[in-house]
Amino acid sequence: MSQNFETNPSALSISDLASSQCQNTALSIGEEFAYLHSVKSGRRLAFFLHGTPGLSKDWDLVLKKLSVRGIESDTISFDRPGFGDNSAIVPNQDFSTQIESFARLLDGTGSEEENLVLVGHSYGAALALGLADKLVESGRLSGMVLISGVLSPFEKQQRWYHRALIQFPISLFTPDRFLKSAQEMSAVSKHLARLVEAWGRFDFPVTFVHGTRDRLIPMANSQFAMDRLSAGKLVEVEGAGHALPKTHAALIADEIVSIFKRLEAENV
Repeated sequence: MSQNFETNPSALSISDLASSQCQNTALSIGEEFAYLHSVKSGRRLAFFLHGTPGLSKDWDLVLKKLSVRGIESDTISFDRPGFGDNSAIVPNQDFSTQIESFARLLDGTGSEEENLVLVGHSYGAALALGLADKLVESGRLSGMVLISGVLSPFEKQQRWYHRALIQFPISLFTPDRFLKSAQEMSAVSKHLARLVEAWGRFDFPVTFVHGTRDRLIPMANSQFAMDRLSAGKLVEVEGAGHALPKTHAALIADEIVSIFKRLEAENV
């Protein structure tokens, strides 16, 4: 069952709010799925996808900064299947099945008339790309902000520790969230290869934000995607690493707002 509710970020932290007032909706996998839907404007929606491993609270600072930017936006955030509050949902749910679930979640929120911007960090950026490919023909998607994104099938995404964690018998002793993460990163390149042509179908604003000192996911990932867009924007964050939602939350909030303002200016 799904109900919208108002949030007050100044009264509760996003983490507290997510744990005390999160909603449940039935997804295609037949389980109850906890998510936080903050309803403010009814005209703009930012849909957040965290990385791997990760949690919805990784977006706490970004959501707080976004709430005081002078432009109201609805937001949806959640722990992805296999993580946090949703760790009981089919832990090995694959890339494509997650995208189907996210699309169903959007369908259930009644947000069809809103300007929809997908916001993805790291592996969440790869999922945002897959979701965008699914939504693009409907005309429903208005933009994306992809942060430290796992985006290139030609960059090395699976590291030695990913390979080690999924090998028997090590996998028997690997904590679930790290096993899930290793499985996701070990399989992501084949999904990215399938989505290479998707970039050419996007006619909406796409902003990439990447740290120049990101040692986990090099900026070559964002540059790969930029080279395939006619009008993308790459924000290089000098000296920054991988955890930009925590270290540069204000910058990310500003880029989300910038896309909303651009969309509304074009529709005047």
